[in-house]
Amino acid sequence: MIKPAGPQSDRAIVNKVLWRVMPLIGLLYFVSFVDRIAVSYAGPHGMTADLEMTATAFGLASGIFFVGYILLEVPSNIALERFGARMWLARIIITWGIVQALMAFVPSTGWLIAARFLLGVAEAGFAPGVLVYLMYWIPKSRRVWAFSLFLLVPYVTNAIGGPLMTWLAVVSQDLIPGMAGWRTMILITGIAAILAGIAAWVLLVDNPSKARWLDDREKSTLLVAIAAEEDNPTGDNSGVLAAIKNARVLLLSLAFFSLPFGVFSLTFFLPTIVEGFENKLGTDLSTPAKAVLTSIPWICAVVGALVLASLADRTGRPGAVTLLSGTVGAVGALGAALVDNPYALIATLSIAAFGLSAIAPTVFALVPRVVAAGVAAAAATAMVNSIGSIGGFAGPYLTGFITDVTGTQDVTYYAMAALLLLAGTIAIRIDNATRRTHTNSVEAMSVERTQTVKENS
Repeated sequence: MIKPAGPQSDRAIVNKVLWRVMPLIGLLYFVSFVDRIAVSYAGPHGMTADLEMTATAFGLASGIFFVGYILLEVPSNIALERFGARMWLARIIITWGIVQALMAFVPSTGWLIAARFLLGVAEAGFAPGVLVYLMYWIPKSRRVWAFSLFLLVPYVTNAIGGPLMTWLAVVSQDLIPGMAGWRTMILITGIAAILAGIAAWVLLVDNPSKARWLDDREKSTLLVAIAAEEDNPTGDNSGVLAAIKNARVLLLSLAFFSLPFGVFSLTFFLPTIVEGFENKLGTDLSTPAKAVLTSIPWICAVVGALVLASLADRTGRPGAVTLLSGTVGAVGALGAALVDNPYALIATLSIAAFGLSAIAPTVFALVPRVVAAGVAAAAATAMVNSIGSIGGFAGPYLTGFITDVTGTQDVTYYAMAALLLLAGTIAIRIDNATRRTHTNSVEAMSVERTQTVKENS
């Protein structure tokens, strides 16, 4: 007779899943993020000069991606539930790879803006789709950690992608005769995405029941653990319309807004900011030195994501950790607005990045507490990501506009600080409220079971 698996074996199975699933989806997100940020490295390596772009136009081209992305987030996640994660995620990746590759041939700023919009349309649903995919595989008690492993990929990409993209922009200068280096760099990143999409089609598995690398006992244990830990929100929260109209879902969307606002303001303008250090310092900086300076805040973000996600998992309080990380990030953002020395600016932006790092996994961990699992959770997750991603447009565009008008990014840093504090306040309130509801529900179920036992005895 097979004895039921206990908590330790549950943990071992989840770790097995993480080791098997995370490397592939992490690689896919890495390719995705490289494609998103390629223009930030193309800009100072010839693109802005060749296309005669102002800072405002550059900010618009950077942020317009999120307009297309936002429009199709919810429909895309519903389609993922309909067609399966393997097929739908592979379709997304291959489509955006094609658009990215074609972007290498844009003749003007207008065409670049249009291509960036289409890139967002093509990529819509990928990140929230993966979060829903992880809900199929990971019990609630380990989701903040799993989400964090996935969502720290952008910080890793910025940390190692900075030197990589800088190097690629330089070596691409003479790679294809007659083609500017920045165009060749964008073409290469597009081809990489197409190859990654083909790999996703071959290697992804829709859910644990179809995983050949789990035996029957492991599948059963994992599926039972996931089902046992699901919350049962009160009210009508099982349908798509109810989920996207849910007031708490909308509040979580507002909380998430702070992350793309801050991250993409830094992502798209940090290379340009570092380029400007030469004038402030009165000396030339080597390409490796610029790459290192650009990477430092994102290395801090990786550390923050790991430390704060682990704290959220141990305490079971994602809302409290959101408040903590938002406060730390706000301190860093305010510091960035007040300092003038380039090295002090990198230090304060590193503190801001550390705080930003935990916003996404902790906010998304709260979504299943306010809507039912299944298509409602898919729609709500996409809704949070969709509305929140407006910050991905607002941040770069506002930063570019303010830079043109004032010559600094200080207003952006003040806005970042205010949004991070707001995110923490929203998350802790929803965390506290849902914990009370969950506790009351458990107590009611316990009373009901006790009465049933007495009646049957």
